[in-house]
Amino acid sequence: MYINKKLTCVTTFVLAASLIFISCGAKKQKMLRVNFNHLKHLTQTIYAQSDTFDIVHIYSDFPDYNWVDADAEGISCVDDAARATALYLRYFELGKDSTVLADAHRLLNFILKMQTDDGEFYNFLLSDTTINRSGRTSKKKFDFWAARGYWAIGKATQVFRPIDPDFADSLKKAFLKCKLPLRNILQNYPKTTTENGIKYPTWLINKYGADATAEFLLGVNQYLRGYDDAELLASARKLVEGILLMQLPDRFSAAGAFLSWKNVWHDWGNSQMQALAEFFEISGDSTVLRALKKEANFLAKMLITGRLRELTLDGEKTQFPQIAYGIRCQAVGLIRLAKITGEIKYAQLAGLTASWLTGNNPAATPMYDPKTGRTFDGINGKDSVNKNSGAESTIEGLTAMLEVAHNSAANEFLFAKPVQKEKGVVQGTSDILLKKYFLPTGKIINLTFYANTRSFKITLEKKN
Repeated sequence: MYINKKLTCVTTFVLAASLIFISCGAKKQKMLRVNFNHLKHLTQTIYAQSDTFDIVHIYSDFPDYNWVDADAEGISCVDDAARATALYLRYFELGKDSTVLADAHRLLNFILKMQTDDGEFYNFLLSDTTINRSGRTSKKKFDFWAARGYWAIGKATQVFRPIDPDFADSLKKAFLKCKLPLRNILQNYPKTTTENGIKYPTWLINKYGADATAEFLLGVNQYLRGYDDAELLASARKLVEGILLMQLPDRFSAAGAFLSWKNVWHDWGNSQMQALAEFFEISGDSTVLRALKKEANFLAKMLITGRLRELTLDGEKTQFPQIAYGIRCQAVGLIRLAKITGEIKYAQLAGLTASWLTGNNPAATPMYDPKTGRTFDGINGKDSVNKNSGAESTIEGLTAMLEVAHNSAANEFLFAKPVQKEKGVVQGTSDILLKKYFLPTGKIINLTFYANTRSFKITLEKKN
């Protein structure tokens, strides 16, 4: 077994993939570039006997951005390989550039290698290319890494089905292994437990993990687009029912937020909006649609009052660190909501959310660099930016940029800046909140939240 660092590889691909210029229609509007170069730098092809697969190195630190291992965990994980696979496959769906399919295929080889016959996954690969079978974040489980593994496999079944039927068939068989751990967690259905007046489901991944469940549901949604499966559809409905139970009701100041866990909301991994919106396309469930609009109202209010990293029902609020993994979940979820409702304000809110990547953030610093493809690892405070650029930040930043680039309404707002440096303007009474942003086109965005109806409006005006 030996490791062969992937050379700069497939030059034509890099050139093509690193220069996706998306015109937004407006002449004065800035152009967006999605650049895969840093992701390619993090990627390594491993040849092991008859096995060939790609991994994505987990960390990469400023200033040289060489690979950095995770102590006691390993060099690469299913978590990041799955996210990179989903990114490449989405890139193919949007642009029909088939050059990325080979990259996705090799990453899928790694993901499949980490799956076990009972439908669970190991997560980390050690530096000697053996599997870390005992680490807390790596041992065989139906956990976050399995959820993301199924997200990638589910999406791949649809992309590869008309292109490589044999590979697609093997992916289908791998995906259906999810039924085993899924049946186990659904044995708790419909048992609930109540805290702080909220009835929590006990049949989600890790019992209360609405966040991990949402990322698994992304894969189920993709699979069900191509295959009829009554058992999976029925299971998905139960998972959706559980996620909906964890949405905060109107008596809470953060009404509409989908909790990530019991008593906690955090932005990272909060893919509930994206997962539910994609499930709505399958089910047409109006209950889901109403719930999604409530969460969008919560996100609009938070943009005005100040982005949070986490909040608890005990009243604790945490602002930092802020990371791209939180931005992607909200921006892509809102774009999906715009798609199913046809309402442009959700796409515009997605663009405002993603403008965090271009500098509309507490540190007033661009977090995504289109010249290198790096996304910094996070903002630790108004004067503190973590300039490392690991796999998670890189992939999540690129995913957000890719989705925004392909939505003209969202892209128009991508380079919004607050009217006042750092904070912007918040005006109004306790019933009406208003925040203003500049656009490069010279227009001003008014984002208004109405407390009495818990709704928001976005309008544009010309700068005086």
